[in-house]
Parts: sequence; C-alpha cells; structure tokens
Amino acid sequence: CSSSSQDNDKPEECKVCFDNFDEALRRPRCLPCGHTFCTVCIVDMIKNSQFTCPNCHADHNTLAVTDVTQLPINYGMESFIRRLKGVSLKPAQTKAPTKPPQDGPRGMNKKLRSLLLEEMNKVISLITACDEKLSQLGNYGKKVKGLKIEHNLLEDRLNGLLEQNKAAKELVEQEETSVEDMSTEGEEEKQQLQAVLECLGTVNSAQELDTAIDYADRRSVVTEDWIHKCQEQFPNVNTVHTSVKVQESIRLALDTIPTEAVATAAPLHLGDSASTILEKFDEITTIKL
Repeated sequence: CSSSSQDNDKPEECKVCFDNFDEALRRPRCLPCGHTFCTVCIVDMIKNSQFTCPNCHADHNTLAVTDVTQLPINYGMESFIRRLKGVSLKPAQTKAPTKPPQDGPRGMNKKLRSLLLEEMNKVISLITACDEKLSQLGNYGKKVKGLKIEHNLLEDRLNGLLEQNKAAKELVEQEETSVEDMSTEGEEEKQQLQAVLECLGTVNSAQELDTAIDYADRRSVVTEDWIHKCQEQFPNVNTVHTSVKVQESIRLALDTIPTEAVATAAPLHLGDSASTILEKFDEITTIKL
C-alpha cells in the first residue's frame, strides 16, 4: 500500500475519518490500488457504490466487491503502528491508555520511520496484488471448469447422435440383406417361369398340354405369392423413416460447424495488457467465429 508524506506523519490514522485504526471495527484494510483505510470507511464506500480511492482516486467499482472481507487486512500497518506506539493496539471498546504513546522505537527518527513504512508498503502492495491475481485465477478457473462441462455435454450429445446413426445404419443393413434375399428368390422364380414358357412351346399332344398347364399354374401361384410379398414387405416404413430423420438431424448439426478448422483459428489480439484475466476471457468468448 502506497503512502504520502502526510500518511507517514500519522500512519495510525485513517485518512478519511481521521480516527485511529484498531483491532475491532476500524482495522486497516488495503484497496486494490494499495492505499489503506479503516474498515468502517470502506464499508461506507461499498454501500454507497462509490468505491473510489480517496487518495489516488482509482476507480474500483468494476471489481464488484460486495463484502469488505474481500479486501485484505494490512497486517504490516498494524504491526508498524504497534512498534510506533510502543504498545499493542487495543479493540475500540476497551479503555484507552492513560499514558500518551511513545514517539517511536528507540533509534528511529522520523526519516527512518518514513523509510521503513515506505518499504513495508511496497511489500504490502505486492501482497495485495498477489491476492487480486489469485482471486482472478480462482474466478477464471471456474470459467475454465464451465468450458469443460460444456464440452462434456456436447460430447454426450454427439455420442447420442452417433448411437442413433449406428442404430439406423444397422436397420438399413438389415433391410439391405432382406432386399438381396428377396431379389435372389425372384431371380429363381423368373428362371422357373422361363422354363415353363419353353415347355409350353414344345407341347405336341393333349397329354403334354395338360401336364405343362398344371406345372405352369403351380409356378404362377408361387410367383404371384412372391410378388405380393415384395409389395407388402418393401419399403420397410420404420427403417426408411428412421434413416431419413437421423440423417437430417446429423446434417443440421454438421451444418452449424464452420467450414474452416476451429483448431487453426488465428490468435486474437487482446489489447490492453492491464485488463483482468476475466475481462480478457470475456473478450475472447464474445468474439464471433
């Protein structure tokens, strides 16, 4: 958390309400910009939706902080104030000490105290930055997990389409086999009829005619049965209907896929490097393919 010369004069004091920090209601907390204020004042900022640093005027409203506990306590500041006063900070509701606090640790003049506070603030600022980045990573991790869940759902849907296609294909293959068997039977019946025709063409007597007609009648019955069976059996309504519907569903799904390979898409320029991880994630996910 950064500081100014005015802050260094009274580091134990909140620069908004000018009350001293304590270990109860007015614990020092760091804003993302690095400046420190008491918990009570920060709560008021959040409630009033005016989450702007009173020191550097950095706007933190985009961070969507809803609870003051999301902001880290400045333990370094508390430790420094204890050393500065020579006594431990007490909760606000306890009785104030009767003796005035000491000017500071022995051997520490104002310049050294200022230098120490500045160095501590640098470290605290980095801790705050780490907390902020860890928070971003945690939120980004949830987004990545969401992407994985979506992939799993799509995979399940794709597997469902593949299973439907497999079942429809099996029905079509069964129908194909039935057609081949029926065609073979029909070819045999046709050859039998051709033999009947040749026999009728060689008749020379009444007895041969009776025999040929009897054989022709029997073959005709068999052939007519085969023709009737073909008419009744084909096409198989369930097989054809299932095949057409499954193909339509899969074609519709495939038509939504870009013709260009998604995996080889050009890298995106994410612009401002100061953007948060989630801001860059949102920028990527809102770009149209």
